[in-house]
Amino acid sequence: MSKRIVIICYIITLSSLIFSALLPQSLFLNELNYIKTSNSSEEFPSNFQVRQSVTYIVEVNFSFTQISGFGDYFFKLPRLNDRQPSSTLTPMCPPFQESELLYHNLYGNIPAQTLINHTDRFQNTYDSYNASLNFANPEVKLSSKYRVKLNEISFDNILPSDIGIYNTSHEIFELYCNQSNTFYNRTDPDLINLSNTIVNPTDGPITKAGKIINWISENIEYNGSLDKEIGASEAYSILMGDCSEYSSLMITLLRIQNIPARKVTGFCVSNVHNFKPEIGDEFIFHSRSDGTLNLLGHAWIEYYVPNIGWIACDPTWHQVTGTYFNQIDYLRFNYNVGEHFFFPPDQLHSEFPLPYATGFPSGAYSYEFELKVTVVDTNYLGLDLLMLIIIAIVIVSAVIFLITLLVLMKRKRKVDY
Repeated sequence: MSKRIVIICYIITLSSLIFSALLPQSLFLNELNYIKTSNSSEEFPSNFQVRQSVTYIVEVNFSFTQISGFGDYFFKLPRLNDRQPSSTLTPMCPPFQESELLYHNLYGNIPAQTLINHTDRFQNTYDSYNASLNFANPEVKLSSKYRVKLNEISFDNILPSDIGIYNTSHEIFELYCNQSNTFYNRTDPDLINLSNTIVNPTDGPITKAGKIINWISENIEYNGSLDKEIGASEAYSILMGDCSEYSSLMITLLRIQNIPARKVTGFCVSNVHNFKPEIGDEFIFHSRSDGTLNLLGHAWIEYYVPNIGWIACDPTWHQVTGTYFNQIDYLRFNYNVGEHFFFPPDQLHSEFPLPYATGFPSGAYSYEFELKVTVVDTNYLGLDLLMLIIIAIVIVSAVIFLITLLVLMKRKRKVDY
């Protein structure tokens, strides 16, 4: 009878261990797997998993006030785009950000037709408007509200046979690969030599991306005190940078390998990678004319692989955790992809400034940009509960096994005597 108990406990313990080991790959409660079939469209991403998600309500409020004098201004604010396979704006993109605009209002004594909603060449969406402010008409406000579901996306177990052949005549090569500029200088001889040293010519695009992100993690020192963007060439020269330079360097090294890559900019609700927001949590971020700022702005990258789509990585966070290659979390909101955004009358920005306002003021003014983020749903608590149950089963089985084994050993000693 005692031997049977030992065998049963052993089987339970072993089964529990095997089950828990397989769990991260096969038993996430909300995982969705997308595997491309032979007749799938090239515009639809594949081979990605949605593991966990958090749904937020995001309230955006921007106000600009003329305190004295007058001024003519131009304002431009990005929208939280819907970034998922069914979106017309984001082809070949997995559901990084499922966004629904709930309301959008412009307040102030200005003509309604001055508000223009437009999309740029990178498929970012903006609200632009002009306003003439003075003593009689001192203020203009813009308010928006979104429901946004951010998904933890990973690309696992992509086989070489899953990857297609690059079509170099596709528009994405013109937008995200062929061009060389100040911050993404793909013609820099030092960067060309570096890129070709890191990777092998026979490596596939995912292998190349993995080697590049690991090189950056091992060789670039993080410096969050930089007061301006310095780009890939200078970041390599001094082996230092912040999230912008980590991203620019990875993008440029990928482009040298003829792999389309682009910078993604936005903000995070937390800079702690394993942070799990709870339902009801509120986060308030702001940027004010008095210089106060607590917005957690951030930059990361996406690179394109044919028949797979846009794959997200965060080289900055990967340096700390080693887990942000071909994976992104539910903590970051995306405002823009691409680079060199044009602003009237003649300004060009590599990254989008938030908020953006320009004009010709005569007198004093103030502004406030505020983001209120409220958690309304989470999709990882069930996984945590299941993990706790499995751990409990393993521990209880192990304890029973050890107690039974001790009892048998004690009996055996009595028989020997």
